[in-house]
Amino acid sequence: MDLAFTPEEQKFADEVRAFVRANLPADVRDKVKNGKHLIRDDYMRWQQALGKKGWLVYTWPKKHGGPGFTPAQRYIFENICAEEYAPGIIPFGTKMVGPVIYTFGTEAQKEKYLPAIRESTVWWCQGYSEPGSGSDLASLRTKAEKDGDHYIVNGSKTWNTMGHWADWIFCLVRTDFKSKPQEGISFLLIDMKTP
Repeated sequence: MDLAFTPEEQKFADEVRAFVRANLPADVRDKVKNGKHLIRDDYMRWQQALGKKGWLVYTWPKKHGGPGFTPAQRYIFENICAEEYAPGIIPFGTKMVGPVIYTFGTEAQKEKYLPAIRESTVWWCQGYSEPGSGSDLASLRTKAEKDGDHYIVNGSKTWNTMGHWADWIFCLVRTDFKSKPQEGISFLLIDMKTP
């Protein structure tokens, strides 16, 4: 088995390296290289540069706005970004909620949420774990009760990585307390400015 990159893959690697070197802000690169704390703006500037190139959602298929990278291209992209001291892409929008929306969402939801994920103009966080139950989703206690075309959500979430920077949260909530614990759970998208 030949594990060497093809000439096309080597050309792609050169393209990625040139793009990163030209578009990764020097101050962000220096922070990553020296193990310094990154702030929201550091991530957003880099992710928005990737978004303009069409590479932020590099794991997405073309039909949903991704570049349609092959597995080898994904590997090359990830490795060169790391070699060049680019910050990791925050996965909440790009790898967690985005694929759920493009797989299960309505066309209106896709039109509303996916462009902002692809362009990194909205920061997402996840709302799964809860105090006293961690990631055991069968013990989920945050409830959402239907009120017209909205839900009233009550409960607590914990371990919301970078949640203090988030614009939106995707949240697992209990909408049916009569079902067995592993059922009756819904996936809601909640604006973090919601009271």
